[in-house]
Amino acid sequence: MAGKNWLAKLQALEGAVVGNYNPHDHVIRTPSPSVNAIFGKGWGLPLGYSMCLFGPPKAGKTVLSNAIIGQLHKDDPEAFAIKFDTELREEGQLTEADANMWGIDTTRYLAYSVNNPVLVFDRIEQEIAAFCQDGMPLKLVIIDSITGIQGRRAMNADTIATMQIGDHALTIQEGLKRILAVQRKYKFAVILTAHVRAEMDLLEQKRGNKFKMAAAFGVQHYAEYFVMVEPNKNKEGRGDISGNAFVNESQKDSRENADQTAHRIFVKMKDNSCGPKGRSGEFTLDYRNGIVNQHEEVFTLAKNRGLFERPNNRTYIFGEQKWSSEGDTLQAIKSDPALFKALLDELKRRDQAGAFGADDAKAELE
Repeated sequence: MAGKNWLAKLQALEGAVVGNYNPHDHVIRTPSPSVNAIFGKGWGLPLGYSMCLFGPPKAGKTVLSNAIIGQLHKDDPEAFAIKFDTELREEGQLTEADANMWGIDTTRYLAYSVNNPVLVFDRIEQEIAAFCQDGMPLKLVIIDSITGIQGRRAMNADTIATMQIGDHALTIQEGLKRILAVQRKYKFAVILTAHVRAEMDLLEQKRGNKFKMAAAFGVQHYAEYFVMVEPNKNKEGRGDISGNAFVNESQKDSRENADQTAHRIFVKMKDNSCGPKGRSGEFTLDYRNGIVNQHEEVFTLAKNRGLFERPNNRTYIFGEQKWSSEGDTLQAIKSDPALFKALLDELKRRDQAGAFGADDAKAELE
């Protein structure tokens, strides 16, 4: 009995977790450095894992999803992405020009405009799983949104007057359970988007929470990352970090208002099963060019994370380089790709080494 290798026998059973595979070394990222940073560890969504984006109407959930597809195609020349457009607006939101703006390769991307749960969950579990088994390099599945999927009983009802209590929540819960083993086995990430409903809890309202995710506990148990997406409607959200407004003064409407060309979108990691909670990010959405001004994000992260030496309130020092103002520092990061990459690499290296872990834990407690 003592001579038997019991560990080897246990490892031979189906489902055994063996080896030292680190999912945080294999992630899908966004074009936004600050959004990537909110994940901690690998700075992105690990393949095989799930993220839920939620926020108010027109907040930027679909925008961020499309940006992620484009970044995936830039990072991986073979990767496929699939979207289930349950709100049936794909043709309006992702035209050929939009796909080009995001960098989406339409030969490796397909959307299905369906809201029947059978055509979402069964298709993933059966046909798409079979394609993966045959070698399709699927890396990302997006369901936009889970709120738009019909409940099983409601779908078969003859009239809207038929009450179907709990139908939608149970449909989504069972559907997600069916695809979980498939996404883990074939290591494709899943992004869900969800609507919100008004926060009725008075205590939460006092804490500044005006809305909450419109998703049942089944979704909350399923996904590992929950990211709130919200437009920055303050004055600074309508301009860059230097105070320049996102407007085109040469083009005005009938009331002399200049066309708005961009705005900033705020994200926050509200919950996280695999890394820090509570981190925030913000990116600039340009209506013609997608996500821009990443140099501002890198500067802000580097400044807030203590990468710059600050002998006084004007000077910024990084390595052997020195700048005498915030504007000069921003311009240097924007114009020097090597500096941009060096700052970003150092931020990520410190994060993965645990340099920021204590600060994140303290912030979470507060």
